[in-house]
Amino acid sequence: MTAGGDVRAELVAAIGRARRLVLVAHVNPDPDAIGSALALGLAMRAAGREVDITFDAEPFVVPRALAWFPGADTLVAPGQVMADPDLVIALDCAAPDRLGRLLPMAHRAPTFAVVDHHRSNTGFADLDLVDPTSPATGQIVAELLEELGWAWDNAIATNLYAAISSDTGSFRFASTTADTHRLAGRLHEAGVDHADIARRLYSDRPLSVVRLAAEVVTGATHDPMAAGGAGALIAVVSRADRARHKLAYDEVEPLISDLAAAGGVDVAAIVKEDDQGSWKVSTRSKGAVDVGRLCADAGGGGHTQAAGYTPSSTDIEEVVAQLCAALNRPDYRIT
Repeated sequence: MTAGGDVRAELVAAIGRARRLVLVAHVNPDPDAIGSALALGLAMRAAGREVDITFDAEPFVVPRALAWFPGADTLVAPGQVMADPDLVIALDCAAPDRLGRLLPMAHRAPTFAVVDHHRSNTGFADLDLVDPTSPATGQIVAELLEELGWAWDNAIATNLYAAISSDTGSFRFASTTADTHRLAGRLHEAGVDHADIARRLYSDRPLSVVRLAAEVVTGATHDPMAAGGAGALIAVVSRADRARHKLAYDEVEPLISDLAAAGGVDVAAIVKEDDQGSWKVSTRSKGAVDVGRLCADAGGGGHTQAAGYTPSSTDIEEVVAQLCAALNRPDYRIT
């Protein structure tokens, strides 16, 4: 679904009218989801709005890797959000289930909107501002703030820069545009400390995560003939692996970047077990395989070169076998 000018104008008008708002990041939030929600929420509060910012988690804990984002200390648990918001906005949510238990609350609101950039998002709200050409939801939020005439202070700019930097792989991914670089320059002018943000996003990992990353890369299965000879690297991280290193589930997601950095393979995938025993698959492609389509067909979604899904099976051998079979399907190859 592509965001049209009418939808954008309607959302700007809805935000302008609303006085009580709830902003929702997706479950297992990443920097783009949290940064976008916090940037928009902080700007709304500065404009005199009453705002709750939340995401679904049980127990509700802000992931350690995201706790430094300006305003993260104001995030509230789902059970603490206001009962009668004028407007609910979901940020970076590609599908209804990404709101978790907050979806019914969103549908009860007088207006429910989604701001997202995932190609797999077909629209599920009253107002769907979905722009797959944007490399990050944070970039769409920055554009919205401009249209609203709301200034960026350092905290807002830091959240936007972190959101955009993360989803563009520090401006390395093909989705990065000239507009993205121009926006980054303006965020610099707003006073962001880009070196500190980069350190926190990419370098400031606990030693336990680094040690698990070494195990993941060493133990990953390399199939040089997968994806029509493009090659794939697949790793599995179980609950027991995390428990051995005393790591929460959200701390495993960045390990996909360690796999994706390997040369000689196009696709990297990590299959992770959550605390309930379900498996989640995260994938990255360097351009030979459309993992967005692959994951969408498996019930998930994402982008051409970065996507994920939740398998229906809880048998890890079956999950990996199905993933390998999908990677070998010629219809997912990019020619």
